[in-house]
Amino acid sequence: MTVASTPISHPPHRAATRALLYRINVAEAKLGVSRSTIYRLVHNGELELVKIGKRSSGITATSLHAMIERNKMPC
Repeated sequence: MTVASTPISHPPHRAATRALLYRINVAEAKLGVSRSTIYRLVHNGELELVKIGKRSSGITATSLHAMIERNKMPC
């Protein structure tokens, strides 16, 4: 007696669900502001900057999303 085997389907793996950091140029694009504005927002404490290496840095996704929520206009 032979039994037909049914392939088991597994959901695809995701490499990363969400980014933890955005590079400066990505943060600029997401907010629609200039590089100098990003650094001003960091200086004012509205965004959090994390050094990645000697010459690299990123904005935390948490601080970027929190800033967007704080600045939403009521409907």
